[in-house]
Amino acid sequence: MTLVCITNDLDDVRSCIVNGQHASNCDGMEWQYDREAECSYPTSNECGGCLPAPAEFGVLCYTCFEKTRGALKIALDMITHLRSVERAQQLDKNGVRAAATWILPVPNTWRMADELIMLLGHPAPGFLSTATTEDVKAVTEAQLDFDVNEWVSREAGGEDAVHFFRTMQHALAQHPFADVEHRVQNVRCWECRQLSLVWKPPLEFDGPLHIACSTPACEFVVDPTLYAILAASQLDKVTSAIRKTKAAQLAEARAARAIVKRRIKAETRAREKAAKEASECAALGAA
Repeated sequence: MTLVCITNDLDDVRSCIVNGQHASNCDGMEWQYDREAECSYPTSNECGGCLPAPAEFGVLCYTCFEKTRGALKIALDMITHLRSVERAQQLDKNGVRAAATWILPVPNTWRMADELIMLLGHPAPGFLSTATTEDVKAVTEAQLDFDVNEWVSREAGGEDAVHFFRTMQHALAQHPFADVEHRVQNVRCWECRQLSLVWKPPLEFDGPLHIACSTPACEFVVDPTLYAILAASQLDKVTSAIRKTKAAQLAEARAARAIVKRRIKAETRAREKAAKEASECAALGAA
């Protein structure tokens, strides 16, 4: 029996597959897993491939193994960077954040650093709140002193490795090593109401942050306090839209499950009826 990538056994991550190739039980349609309902249901999309990718390095496929090695190479710098950010980031990145306030009692960056170091085997709850940069480096270097091949050879280690590189990807996207100028998403300019705000990082260390409208006729400059208010307002709208979308998806999933249940029930009844008729025919023949 060929061992497949462990992502095919994890419900909270996308399974690694071989594109264009299908499993023996594929019915030609794509299935989608619903985490809340804890079941899969068929969709109307044609299956583009569902054959599980084989495990080539322990319990991981080639792609997952390379992502794990890449994440481990930058783990020391990223974890140290996360611990150095003592203030929660402003409400950017599609306008979605855990809370509408700027500062959290424990910064999200610290929580992410704790999650990464615990996935590497450090005991909970992670770093001490009083840990200095040198302490963080020392702890991280000690946790990185292991054989990655041995780590992913075990099921528990392979699962931690998958969650580790995925968390590292989120950390890189949300908290890059260097801030760059970029267009703000989903937050409208206070003056012209257009999605034209541009995030301009400080030109020097601890310098002022500039958020300005790129519309030539406007060029309104948003101060950080006003930006927090605008982003918080957008957060409420995004959260409400997500809830409505999720409710619709759940309703669709329930309807799809009901159809599947009715079909299975009808097939079961048909088999029972056929078996009963066959039994009756056999009894008549014996008589």
